[in-house]
Amino acid sequence: MRLSKMTFVALAESVTEIRVEADSGVIDEAANKADLRTVHAEWAGADGKLSLELSCERGELDLETNDLVASGNVRGLLADGRRFAGPSLRYDRARGVAFTDAPVEIIEEGRILSGGGFQYHVRDRRLRLTAGARVEENRKP
Repeated sequence: MRLSKMTFVALAESVTEIRVEADSGVIDEAANKADLRTVHAEWAGADGKLSLELSCERGELDLETNDLVASGNVRGLLADGRRFAGPSLRYDRARGVAFTDAPVEIIEEGRILSGGGFQYHVRDRRLRLTAGARVEENRKP
């Protein structure tokens, strides 16, 4: 089934936990997945406030678990205002963790943190760079 301008919402105790929007997509009913194009997604923390926001070119949403695989020019914003960029990101709803093993840059005021990946615990807003990290002061993103 092909659709355009779609929105998927997952609720937890009447709070919007996850919202995924896409310009277009194909739903594979047999696999219970949606293959999405031009994606924007938001996740709430344990307090119901925005914790993570991202946009990307493509996404694959598991319609049963609400896990998301984002790929293609992934750009995002963390709750504390830091921005990130990388080629891909996965969200595991059961663990409440967004993560990547791909090279990533995290942009803070006046510096850029680079690493071989990261884990972001959405519910409690904890970030951990993985596979090494490098800090560049005063570099413009």
